[in-house]
Amino acid sequence: MKANKYIIGVALAASMFSCRDKFEEMNKDPWSSDEMDPKYQFTHIQNKPYTDGGESWRTQIIMTGPMSQATGNLYASGESFSTAYKEWAWNNIYKDILKNVTDLESKLPASSAQLGQVEITKVIDMMKVVSMYGDVPYTEAGKGYVEHILYPKYDAQEVALEAMITDLKNGREWVKNGETFTDDFYYRGEAGAWQRLANSMLMKVALYMSEGNPQRAKEVFGEAFNHSAGYISNIAETAKLEHSLNGGAWGQHMNGLGAAMTSQVGGFAYGYMSETSLKSMQSRKDPRLFYVTGVHDYTSSPSTMIIPTADYNPFEMAEGWGESVKPVSLRGTRMGDQDGQIALFAMAEDNDIDGAQIINADYFGRIINGEPVAIPSETPFSAAGDKFTLASLNNMTIMHPLSPTIIMSSDEVNFLIAEAIEKGLIGGNSSQYFEAGMRDAFTKYPTFFPGQDYVQGAIAAYKTTDEGAGFNYDAAKEEYITNEVSAFSASANKLDNIIYQAWVSQIGNGVNTFTLWNRTHLPSFVTPVLDKNEYETIDIPVYTTDPREAVAEGKPVPTPIGVKNIPFHSPGSTSFVRSRRFDYPNNEMSSNATNYQEAVERQRGDAGSSNQFNTVDQWISYKGVYSSSKGIELIKK
Repeated sequence: MKANKYIIGVALAASMFSCRDKFEEMNKDPWSSDEMDPKYQFTHIQNKPYTDGGESWRTQIIMTGPMSQATGNLYASGESFSTAYKEWAWNNIYKDILKNVTDLESKLPASSAQLGQVEITKVIDMMKVVSMYGDVPYTEAGKGYVEHILYPKYDAQEVALEAMITDLKNGREWVKNGETFTDDFYYRGEAGAWQRLANSMLMKVALYMSEGNPQRAKEVFGEAFNHSAGYISNIAETAKLEHSLNGGAWGQHMNGLGAAMTSQVGGFAYGYMSETSLKSMQSRKDPRLFYVTGVHDYTSSPSTMIIPTADYNPFEMAEGWGESVKPVSLRGTRMGDQDGQIALFAMAEDNDIDGAQIINADYFGRIINGEPVAIPSETPFSAAGDKFTLASLNNMTIMHPLSPTIIMSSDEVNFLIAEAIEKGLIGGNSSQYFEAGMRDAFTKYPTFFPGQDYVQGAIAAYKTTDEGAGFNYDAAKEEYITNEVSAFSASANKLDNIIYQAWVSQIGNGVNTFTLWNRTHLPSFVTPVLDKNEYETIDIPVYTTDPREAVAEGKPVPTPIGVKNIPFHSPGSTSFVRSRRFDYPNNEMSSNATNYQEAVERQRGDAGSSNQFNTVDQWISYKGVYSSSKGIELIKK
């Protein structure tokens, strides 16, 4: 069945791939694009936001994911990157996608079903830049050729969201009016499905507004939730984009995240699980760990994962900061700079702790002479090399080049509804939707994603351990859900539980995990300001005998002679404050200077000019309207 889905995706993508030259011609001058069939433009605006490996790597893997602390990278914390990295998302939308949107808006019949599909897709595409930049051009965006607006104004974020509400409601009504685009990656032209998607997006927009204008959020959410067309309520109604390998990693059809994570767009991607998300999942024995992470196999490109064969325990947590090192199957990256981020321990000669040499975790595995070896230490996995290697995002499952992009699924919608109930936007039983969200979050992995060979191999390897003997995935899932529902019932802040589950379910989608945090400051263990006393330096254990050699020989880890204090997280330009946004591209300062400056000054407001702009709250950012107090622990006892 899954093979059939991929074939359909390849066939549709092939039809679109054949018109790339026309896209290039049209984007130079849309006035000469009459020969361009709108159906190809429509599939292009559905497809293009998710197929650029370079943009996906920058925006999702190394910046927004680490900014939310759901994932990590080995360069620096997510807010440390320059605008040269942050402009890729902006350019993808404004220099390509919006041009096609406005061209379609100008030539499709007014109030037509096809225009309705375009308007809904426009909102989906624009959510990324609205989420990351705050105030952006929306109402005048992309109209340089169509209406000769060469310097679009930046709409206040609240205004942009209101415009999205209008577009979604128009789209919801118009898709009933005649013939839809059936060359449609999401729903093959089914009008009812598009209406459900529009209502689901309206609920998402409403929760974006809930801190800035709770009353308006209540109006919008309630109208969409109660609308006769319904919303995405089960996995079968998921809006998703299938991908193909046509055109290769630099083409228009491969999953951009997968292209990056399989090392096809510039080398190794350095996308990892954060220590924070990993330990939170391990302490709860979350069986989704079999899907989302593992050890990267960087033998060649496309790279893959090393499927464990024995002595594999995904639930055993690595040591705490300053504690004696532990051999574990999965270890996440800390949120810091390179020195403290990956340091495992230090080796001392003559008990010289100050002069002890830092030993780092290994980055990935590589097959050498038929055997997996940890790199850069070159320790064979058979000699416990895997026990000191960082846990990568899984490129055989959620980050595969053929993994679908989930536009909107019922797990996300159920968590939105649970959140809305807890915020008083609608009435209802939040526990019901909380549990439904978790169940659908589990279901989406085997339903949509490849990599069952990895998952089943990892489960079989876990069963070889004492802890994993007799393990049953479905039973573990049920136990997990039962425990989390029980914790939800007893929670002092149920919003914390809801957002945590939504955050975990979106691992790999950095924009979504960051925006969840930015608008709620939840999960509560992801703090808005890092404690300088905790993060400026870190202690690592010091040994005179290499603990890796002891583990390889089946011996216990030796007792450290002390700890070495090393730099961990430099304050950088944000002074330990977590980013709230991306900076605007540098060329906006010169090419659209007046509108750019007005937007920056408007958003700085009371923050003044002393703060770095990327730490200035967006309109959607948390303001204390709803609780951000602790409802869950990072490490569940």
